[in-house]
Amino acid sequence: MKNPIRLLIAATLSIAASAPAVAGDLLYPGGPLLTEGLAGKPYWAIQARCAGLYGAASNYYADKGDAGRADEARALGVTFFRQAVDRVMQDRAIPRAAAIEALGPAVIAGRTEAQAALAAAGDGPGSSWNFARSACLDIRDAYAAL
Repeated sequence: MKNPIRLLIAATLSIAASAPAVAGDLLYPGGPLLTEGLAGKPYWAIQARCAGLYGAASNYYADKGDAGRADEARALGVTFFRQAVDRVMQDRAIPRAAAIEALGPAVIAGRTEAQAALAAAGDGPGSSWNFARSACLDIRDAYAAL
């Protein structure tokens, strides 16, 4: 069995590799163990990464024939993407088209990360996908509490 703490750290660091903050970005202050490595990162960058993670998960579940989980993952991915677009537009005072373009690398990175994690170990409790999923849900909850 793989060490869950090692998987947790790998998932968190992968998400934390998102775009650097600039003045005006709303920053994630940090949180529980799963997201403490994200402290000081722009919410929009983390949200975009999570959008990609959930987009890949939606495809994974659809391929497995689990329409319910595919729909749930797709809905979460869309929510994360919309929030990221709105957040970066507000933080950086840029138009929607520029915001969507700015999010592209983080979305692709999240999608790539999730595809690899799901292919390697599935979505079980100790999988790196599960840690990344949980970190995204913590971010969602923190953002909703603003």
